[in-house]
Amino acid sequence: TVLFTATDECGNTNTTSATFFIQDTTDPTLVAASDETVECDGAGNQAQLDAWLNNNGGASSDDVCAAITWSNDFNDLSDDCGATGSALVTFTTTDNCGNTQTTSATFTIEDTTDPAIDTPASDETVECDGAGNDAQLQAWLDNQGGAIASDICSGFEWTYVVTPLTDDCGETGSADATWTVT
Repeated sequence: TVLFTATDECGNTNTTSATFFIQDTTDPTLVAASDETVECDGAGNQAQLDAWLNNNGGASSDDVCAAITWSNDFNDLSDDCGATGSALVTFTTTDNCGNTQTTSATFTIEDTTDPAIDTPASDETVECDGAGNDAQLQAWLDNQGGAIASDICSGFEWTYVVTPLTDDCGETGSADATWTVT
């Protein structure tokens, strides 16, 4: 507040006062957040998610008048297949006068890696039982020929295609099988 005094040549005076206000009604400047997509690590990709959230999705902000603080509305990831999912997050920058700016981006965990076949299928030879060895053939097929698979992001299932048994001598023959893990 400033007191102004007017004085004429004869020494007569009069005064008035006024207040000079500085106010901040301008929102902070904002560079938008960026989407991030990561490959599933099977454990929720927590370190990558935390780093992205702590970095405000790559957004940046500045305010010429006041300090800024960041917040976000992250709750949890959607539940897609396996340990994948996504979250749309809104980041808010606020100066200490209450002016805000927001930006939104999506964090996505995807699974683009094929399951691994750790142990390949093996041929199996059995002694003829005179009835086509159906039970042994089915057990071999159901056991993926001994193949073992793994996937760090999700469960998986096996399917197979098998050719009919060839007609060799007597009740002998062979069948080819191909297993697919998905």
